[in-house]
Amino acid sequence: MKFALESFFFTLYRTCRLLLLLLLLASGGLAAQSGAQLIHAEVSRGRVAGDGERVMILEGAVHFRQDTVDIYCNRADHYRESGKIVLLGDVHIHRGKERLSAQKVTYYEGRKLAIAERRVRVQRPGQSLASEYLEYYYRSDKAFARHNLLLTDESSGVYVTAERGEYIPQQHRSKVWENAHFWQIDAGGGDTLHIHAEVMEYFFQPERRAIASDSVRIRRGDLTAQCDSASYLLSEERVFLERNPRAWQQGNRLTGRQMEMDFAGNKLRKIRVNGEAVAISVEDSTAGKMNRLTGQGITAFVVDNKLSELWAYDNARSKYYLKDNGLSQGINTASADTIRIYFREGELDRIAVKGGSQGIYYPTGYQGKIDTEF
Repeated sequence: MKFALESFFFTLYRTCRLLLLLLLLASGGLAAQSGAQLIHAEVSRGRVAGDGERVMILEGAVHFRQDTVDIYCNRADHYRESGKIVLLGDVHIHRGKERLSAQKVTYYEGRKLAIAERRVRVQRPGQSLASEYLEYYYRSDKAFARHNLLLTDESSGVYVTAERGEYIPQQHRSKVWENAHFWQIDAGGGDTLHIHAEVMEYFFQPERRAIASDSVRIRRGDLTAQCDSASYLLSEERVFLERNPRAWQQGNRLTGRQMEMDFAGNKLRKIRVNGEAVAISVEDSTAGKMNRLTGQGITAFVVDNKLSELWAYDNARSKYYLKDNGLSQGINTASADTIRIYFREGELDRIAVKGGSQGIYYPTGYQGKIDTEF
């Protein structure tokens, strides 16, 4: 009976030791897999850092791998205790179809964080990012960049520059600030759209769009606009301007509470102004003569980069200086539900009024008072 008990406890002891050994091996294997594994190096040597930590120095076609991330460089200083690798000289980090390159990268194994410096570039299919400094988190795909930042969306012909920026993958967007500049090049050789702002967000999904805020300035050909907030829907070729929008084109100025610009085939087609809309054009700057059209809403139609029609509605009012073959023909004022101004080759052609219309014609040389309501 005693022998049987001793045999039982001995077997139990050996089993426990075996289980403990297996657990230790398993935990050691997991720990090893969690860090970066050295695949290749031509030369390796050791040194002791100033704080006493041992450093493995690797040179010549260095290759590390951690999970799905492959790391290549000319030299690597591996701080094994702190889990840090300083990568130097033609550094490349690959993960699937994604590529990161720089002259120096500090890689933290535990956090899977790469801090890249000098000539940094990240490439994905159809997209790229360039900067002088980048923090890239491989677990979450978040990225923070600064200094000479350039974002490229090749499929849409879009480029964005700024001093600082971040990429938020969960929201499918990038945000940049400090002298942000968005531009979209027309592949057909048309005018390039430029948007300048202090802050800009660019969304890749579900639809490509850019949102600019703070001191927004927009240029396309001879069109210039300003506002405090703007949204550009790339697929619709439509720009929405909010908060004190104003636009200029060929001597014509539009203002209102809200503004919408429509482009077709990369050419300006229409501008809609909503709320306290005003359209002004200079007739004679030296004499202070200004053509003026107002209403709760105004739509400006553009053909071949020239103003073709102006439609004002809801309490519309107008005051226009008339000409015939370049000679003054007096002043026409009108008020109505709707006023339509038609142009030919950029010059006033005719005026049409509709609904509760009133108007006054002042001939050339008229010396009396002109109704200031217009």
